[in-house]
Amino acid sequence: MDTLDTVQKHELSFQLPPTNQKRMVAFINHFIVSTVTFLNKFASDCETRFVAYEQKIQNLEASLMIVEAKLASIDVLKQHPDNSSVAIEDNKRTSEPSPATEQQTAVQLVEEKESQPEEKTQPNPSAPEKDPKYEPYFKMLHFGVPLGAVKNKIASEGLDPNYIDKFL
Repeated sequence: MDTLDTVQKHELSFQLPPTNQKRMVAFINHFIVSTVTFLNKFASDCETRFVAYEQKIQNLEASLMIVEAKLASIDVLKQHPDNSSVAIEDNKRTSEPSPATEQQTAVQLVEEKESQPEEKTQPNPSAPEKDPKYEPYFKMLHFGVPLGAVKNKIASEGLDPNYIDKFL
């Protein structure tokens, strides 16, 4: 009996009229139009979000440049490790030095700078030597700039951001 039912169903399917071509084309067109509309809206939303994030990144970069400029204007950050620039500024503030005194201090600074490379050539086995390229970043850390921001700045300058971890 089962075979008879399947044969009858098969015969009935041949008796059905074919699907109207106009109706089928209309369904396909509707599907294509709705899919394209969805994809266009999705792409537009993504582009809008990308533009908003790009503006936020530009604002952050501008703020970072302002902070860097402010840090660069701080005299304490500009001083040398031997504090010689602070001593010269203190002398200028307390009294007006004569040209002879200025020449003496300039000679002392030159002598100190000449003696510094000799001191740096002697390796300290207990601690690795700091690269002078990274000195501004250590100063930024000293003044409370977050480590992540300093590492981002180091990376943006094309240097190794993991170098600073050796000294922390």
